[in-house]
Parts: sequence; C-alpha cells; structure tokens
Amino acid sequence: MSVHAFLALGSNLGDRLDTLRRALDAIDAIDTTNVLAVSNVVESEPWGVTEQPSFANAVARVVTSVRADTLLEALQEIEDALGRVRAERNGPRAIDIDIVLYGDEEWDTPALVIPHPRAAERDFVVTPLLEIAPGATWPDGTPVSAEHAVHGRVTRVLGPVPGYEDRTPLAASAGAHTAPLGEGPWVEVSSRRFNVSGGLTYAAELRFDAAVLEQEGIPYAWDPVPPAEEYNLYLMSRVYRLLVPEPLAAQARTLLARVRSAPIVSEGDGEPE
Repeated sequence: MSVHAFLALGSNLGDRLDTLRRALDAIDAIDTTNVLAVSNVVESEPWGVTEQPSFANAVARVVTSVRADTLLEALQEIEDALGRVRAERNGPRAIDIDIVLYGDEEWDTPALVIPHPRAAERDFVVTPLLEIAPGATWPDGTPVSAEHAVHGRVTRVLGPVPGYEDRTPLAASAGAHTAPLGEGPWVEVSSRRFNVSGGLTYAAELRFDAAVLEQEGIPYAWDPVPPAEEYNLYLMSRVYRLLVPEPLAAQARTLLARVRSAPIVSEGDGEPE
C-alpha cells in the first residue's frame, strides 16, 4: 500500500542547494518511492547551536510503499553518502533529512518518532510544509499551523531546488530591495499583522510605505517576505515588517509620518478633503 509522506531537508555546509538536489535525486531513486512536490527553499536561522551558518531548508512530498522505519534507514544512508557527520547535536551538517509525517501513522520507537516531535515548533519545517500542503494535518486531525513555529525562523526565500522547478510552486520574492538582511544592521520602520477579517488591507498599506521609500531612494527589505506574496496566506499568522538600514531609519520614519498625515486631495476640485 502506498503512503504519502512529508520529508524535511536541511543543509548549511557547502553548496546547500546542490546538496538538497542530490538528496532529492537519491530519495526519488528509493524503490517504490517518488518525489511528488518540493517546496521552495527557505533560509532559516540556526537554533540549538546558534554559532553556525544559516540553513537552507525544504519540504518534499513523496509517495512510497516503503515502511516508515525502512524509509528512515534509506534516508540515513543518503545522509551518510552526502557527507553527513553526526558529531554535534544540532550542529552544522551537510544534509539532514527527517520524516515529518507518514500518512496518518504514528510511530514511537527509540529510533523513530512520527510525527517528528519538534516539527510543529520549527518555522523552517512548517512554512515550506504549508506551501505544498495547505490542508496538512497532524495524525490526530489538528491542522498544521505556524502559530507555534517559533524556532529556526525563516528569513528569506531562496527559490526552487535546481532541477525540481516543475514540482515547486511559483517562488515568492525573496523580498530584499537591496541587500539580504544578514548583510548589515536593518531596523523596522513599519509593520502590519495579517488577519483574516482585515483582508489584504495590511499588504496595501505596507506596499504604499515601500513605494514611498523607493521614490526617495531609501533602501528597504521585507521580513520575513513581501506581504501577500506568501503561499497559504490564510494559514500563516505573521507580522510583516518593512526594514531599512539603521542609519536611514530616522529619515524613513519622518518621511512616512509626513506622507501618512498629508491631506487627501479630491480628484474633482483639487481641494483637500
């Protein structure tokens, strides 16, 4: 009997995207196993051991007839073949492959726990999982949600795994108007929280602020991604922030405050309303 499973992949050493590609190729080559869909690759902050490079993460949906424990053994063999060294818990690694979900089965053995015991807390797992499976649920029927995914925060979108573009949703913009957030001190000058009742008003307001900054030549960046460009929007409760380089923060805040307080001009008579 075939089962749909979700696998979380991560890498923070070497050519991260190429390693993810090689891992997916090897997974696709496992007997009676096929990769059906792959999320866009996201970059995330390391956690547990924070003094290490950022991770590139993705989630793959596979269909397989291999038992979960046998699948785990095959995935560990792939990790070993790609240079995984199991020296430090939560430390740097060439590749990490975890079984997050395996159909609606639950496993609790010394070698394997499904669902993965910390998946719900990890932004780098939940965000790409929801991208390719908006209606995903845990085996008890609880919807997968980003509400408690506070560890390993996603900082930007890197795009599809090379060679898997045809199995990946259209990539959201990485969101940086100039440099990525890691290249200097950036501070918040505007933010909005998405909520269902408010619709997309929050996105229009933030994009207006970004347009004002762009017109004045002030560099900006989005955290975590541009508003309304994220997949599975209604499942992702997020605060979207507009950032600028720290030396330009005061200028940007003053500019935005002035523009927001300007009177609205009627198209009819040109007089302020």
